[in-house]
Parts: sequence; structure tokens; C-alpha cells
Amino acid sequence: MEKDDEFLHIYWSHVSQLCYEKAKEHVEKEKEPKSSPTLWMAFLNLLQQLALAEKNYMDIGFLQTKHKSFLRKDNSLRTIYEALKNDFKKVEDNCRGSILERRVQKWCRNIVQYIAGRVNLIDLYEKIYNLSINKQLHFNDIDSSIETVINRNRDGFTDISLTPARAVFSLECEILQQLFKTLIDLQRLQFLPSLALIHGAHTRLAAWESKMQSRESWKLGIVFKNSPLPVLFQWLQKLKGTVLSKFSLYFHDTLAQQTTPSDMRHLCAKLHYDHYQKMVTFQRKYDASYVIILSDNQVCYDTRDYDSFPIIVSYPPRSPNQLEIILRMISDISQELSVDKIIYKFSTQEQCTYVLSTIEQNIYLVILFENKKSEKDSFINHFAMELCQNLRCEKVFASLKNQTK
Repeated sequence: MEKDDEFLHIYWSHVSQLCYEKAKEHVEKEKEPKSSPTLWMAFLNLLQQLALAEKNYMDIGFLQTKHKSFLRKDNSLRTIYEALKNDFKKVEDNCRGSILERRVQKWCRNIVQYIAGRVNLIDLYEKIYNLSINKQLHFNDIDSSIETVINRNRDGFTDISLTPARAVFSLECEILQQLFKTLIDLQRLQFLPSLALIHGAHTRLAAWESKMQSRESWKLGIVFKNSPLPVLFQWLQKLKGTVLSKFSLYFHDTLAQQTTPSDMRHLCAKLHYDHYQKMVTFQRKYDASYVIILSDNQVCYDTRDYDSFPIIVSYPPRSPNQLEIILRMISDISQELSVDKIIYKFSTQEQCTYVLSTIEQNIYLVILFENKKSEKDSFINHFAMELCQNLRCEKVFASLKNQTK
């Protein structure tokens, strides 16, 4: 690596390790000679502004509207990145024939490509957030958007000086891709593909975390009340934890066969959401006959893992006598069973109440009581709504705009 390339490589190493002050100091040292060319000084100033934008990005500032650090009228982070992209492009266009200017021109071209990738990701996170409020969006839509971001930036910012930035950008895209592909496979009840994808996301999160090991705060041994990891990284960890919790519920019976009941309870208790234990607690506390998650037979499933299909998981762990009635009921009221709707059906013949709600396409929550229940029962409604929302990952998607500082 040439010495000039090493300067920018060190800058991006600091940025990728979240050492933003070091990145700015590193650039400041290059400003010291009084006779530095104007374009070179403009380039250095933009690098310092870019470091600040990157800090805001890692704090999930891209879905907020105000950034006091920047003196611009429209100061959303997306607008700030777009303005920086235009400024770097101007420097690139004004570079002429000197060796230094040709090198700056090459760097600007690569940084413009990098910023374009950042804007692509900001737009992607906006779509992910919208999953929490727009029930018509699907995980497949996000997966396609992630694929588009990866393909658009496959050949971008490949200069050796941007290697640290490219490595982190790729990890971020791949983590999102692995987790959303897991969510798609969970809808299809695919055990091994889901397991492999979760492991892939976990491995990439660990690789990204290892790249932060020389962070300023960690080197100084500063103790934080909250996690010292950046907010975006924490959010990705939370998303992985939410997906793993869903996997552990959908494949509870399969996983339980691999260990003892006490070990299974212990492992589930460590999850972000212990969905199964919440089902058990609710069933016992409110004297429900069954709490069941099942499919309507339209799912492409693996019969080797689902001898009890269409039941995905149930407590008590056995098939109810009313299973055929439940499936027929779901078929009859499928148009009414929209997301976020809870439907009560009382059978006068059996004196049973069926509480039904849609978790996701073709997968439903059913609670069976052997007595009459009121549709206004807040405890039943809260349990059903919360379980369904958590399995759809709505809370973690919504938290993109509601981060606690």
C-alpha cells in the first residue's frame, strides 16, 4: 500500500472502529502545512464532516429529523449524506493533472460510491421500520430490497484505502439478509435452513464486534451504564434475539427432543422472549384448555419435523379433539382474520370459546376455553396481541425510531 493510500486507510480504520475523534485528529494533522492546495484542504474538511455523519448513522440518527451538529436547513441524516456526496463529487470534478489531485479524484469517486451505499441502507431501514405500521408489507419485500442494495454496491468503493469501510458495510448487509431470510423460512417452517441462517447472522455479528475491539472507550477502560456497543449494532443484536426467540417457539418440540425438560426451560429463559413459557403461564393462570399455534395447511413444511402438523406448537403438548373444528373455523373466517384482529367464536353445542388471531400468512394463534369468554376480556386480548406482535417482530422494527438514549 502506498503512503498516500495508507493515510485514507487509517482514517477508515478509525471510523470502522468507531474512533471518530481519532479519525478527525488524523485528518487534522494533514492540514498543518500552511501551503496545502485548496482542493486537498476541501477534501480533508469533507472527511471530518463525513466522520460526524458516520457517528450519527451508528447511533441510528438516520430515522430522526434533527441533528444539531449540522448547520443545514433540512438536516435529516439522509440529506446530510446527499450533500456530502455532492461536495465530494465537486472536488472530484475539479481535480486536474497533478499526482495528488489524481489520487484525491480517485478517493472522492470511491467515497461518493460509499455514501450512495449508505443512502441505500437508510432507505432500507425506513422500509424495515414501516413493517411495524404497514401490515401490507412482507418480509419478502425487505429481502428483495436487501438484495438490491447488495447488488448495487457489489462493485463500488473497492479502492484499497476503503477496505475497512467495505468490510463493515458488507457485514451489515449480510446480517440483515440472513435475518430476513430466516423470517421467510420460519413462515415456511423450514428448520435446518432457519438454523443455518441464524448461525450465519450470529457469526457475522461476532465478526463485526471484533472489528470494534480497539475502540477508544474500551481502550480507556471507561465503564458505561448502558452497552458501549453502538446503537445500530445493539438493534441488530435485538433483531437476532427476536428472530431466535421465534425460531425456538416454532421448533420447540423438535429442540425439546434434543435435551432434558429442565435444560430446555433454562435455555428458553435466556432468550430475548421466552414465548413458550408465556404460553404455559397464560394457560395455567386463565384456565385455558389449549394455547395453540398452527397452520392452515397452506404452508410448505417439512413432514420429518412435523408429525403433529398442522399444529406447530401447543400447550398442553397434545392435539385437541376440536382440531378439525378449528381448521374449518379458520377456513370459514379467513377473510375476517386480518392482522391485529382478535376474533371470539362461541360454540353453544360444545360450550367452548375459540379465540383466534393471525400471526402471519397461514399461521394462527388459537386459544381454547371450555366456557364462555367475553370479547372484552383485556387479559386474553393483551396476551394474544402481544404474542402475535412479538412473533411478527413489530416491536423491534418500531424501535428503530424510538431508541432510548
